[in-house]
Amino acid sequence: MTIIPMSEFERFLIMFDRMFDFVETYVKKTPSDKYEWIPIDGPGVSFGDRLENITIKGLYVHLTTSEDGFIRSLISAEDGGEIPLPINQQLTNEVYDGDFIAMGRDIHENCMVMLRGIKVTDLTKTVWFQGGEYSAMGFLWALYAHYAYHLGNIDTYMRQGDMKPTAFFNFPESKMA
Repeated sequence: MTIIPMSEFERFLIMFDRMFDFVETYVKKTPSDKYEWIPIDGPGVSFGDRLENITIKGLYVHLTTSEDGFIRSLISAEDGGEIPLPINQQLTNEVYDGDFIAMGRDIHENCMVMLRGIKVTDLTKTVWFQGGEYSAMGFLWALYAHYAYHLGNIDTYMRQGDMKPTAFFNFPESKMA
């Protein structure tokens, strides 16, 4: 494999798009009767303090609608600006009540278009999120980590439900960063 020098942002775009593909692959492997299955219902089941619907479907909807809110806020934020919580209840309801997998893909593809339009100089601006200071590039990596965290949650649910998730390193070959 030839390693081609690329910027951190170019590498991020490849890896973020691939992370979305991983999550989508898991969700597509989920039997439809398990989309809203809860393996252990109780106060100890929590994958974040803002999630109301701790299911595979709920996590996917959360990820895709949050991605939309985070990317839009990051692009519009001034240097030193605050990134608000990505809460868009109307979009969340539309995705949850619709063809959530296809709508999630559409949201992600639109976000990738927005990301490809970011100027390199905009990646150095400082933004704040929940009391933490980030470079815009650093915040994008936090968004990647958000997907990775919830991919692990989905994987756990699939294993508890005997749904046989895809082994993480056994995905189809794709462009690597």
